[in-house]
Amino acid sequence: MNPYQIINSESIQENMMNNMEIIKQMIPMFLGQGVEDFNALEAAIETQNHDEIKSKAHHIKPTMQYLGATDLRLKFQKLEDDAAKNTPMQDLSLQFQAIKKDFELAMDELRDYQIKLS
Repeated sequence: MNPYQIINSESIQENMMNNMEIIKQMIPMFLGQGVEDFNALEAAIETQNHDEIKSKAHHIKPTMQYLGATDLRLKFQKLEDDAAKNTPMQDLSLQFQAIKKDFELAMDELRDYQIKLS
């Protein structure tokens, strides 16, 4: 049973072929690169750059898939699609704020999962 709201520990294990050593190696990369990519997306929101928002949201989606965070991946997909359609920045910013809460929770859950693996 998956104890998390955003990530899915069972999906992570399946995606990594149930190899705990690989999982232990990948989690710090997901945490480091994921946060870095998210910060780049936040900067694109702040500068109101539709092309960068689209690009950065697109770049984060595979990590969400690996983490089994399907609902969050779909939110990034919608943000990417809306940025591509030049949706007003106010709407993109509101979407981003909702995504930010979920993303931060996902990273907290991933840290918790990492501790439980040690």
